[in-house]
Amino acid sequence: ADEDAPHGLTISSALVKSALDNRIFYELNTSQHWPLASLTKLMNAVVALENIPASETRDALIRRMMVLSDNSAANTLAETLGVEQYILLMNAKAQALNMRQTGFSDANGLSYLNQSTVTDIDKLVTYILIRHPEIFAYSRAPSISIGTLTRDNINEFAGRSNFLGGKTGFTDEANGNLVTIFSTASGPITIITLGSKAREDRFKETDILFEWTTRHFKL
Repeated sequence: ADEDAPHGLTISSALVKSALDNRIFYELNTSQHWPLASLTKLMNAVVALENIPASETRDALIRRMMVLSDNSAANTLAETLGVEQYILLMNAKAQALNMRQTGFSDANGLSYLNQSTVTDIDKLVTYILIRHPEIFAYSRAPSISIGTLTRDNINEFAGRSNFLGGKTGFTDEANGNLVTIFSTASGPITIITLGSKAREDRFKETDILFEWTTRHFKL
């Protein structure tokens, strides 16, 4: 084993790379299919922005997906166009982005049949960073107000100065999934981890990969 490989990881697959080009820092089982869980909501947000007319309601629902991973917000967006049509649009967008190992069967990620690979997820993340950066900007909010309630962001990295955005995912089948974009002195990096054994571990393991990458590659 590589003495200088990151230690303490329980994940099924991972990818660490420069966010806007193809410099790869770390990869693990990049072709492994895995349930997306709520990483599905990244594609939902793209489809919402590209197919639902702009409104405060639409943007508030996208915010709720990105900050709270709110399933009802995801479903409400899909119902705007009809759920079946919405899922067709999600799958069509995956094909357009050359995400050949990705399929969606619901709009929120609860289904085990929503599957992808870290390589395909990165294609979606890169597209969002370039075309819809507001999606990740929303995810940085430390909290969100819904009516008279204030709810805290469920992402432990929210509020951290080098956190540029991300998305959490968890189901019993997927375990813990996480997409994170961090700033470094050398530019933003994307860290995608799938299948952390415990829900809490996805943040710790992403941190291990961040510390290892920035040290190893002197970023």
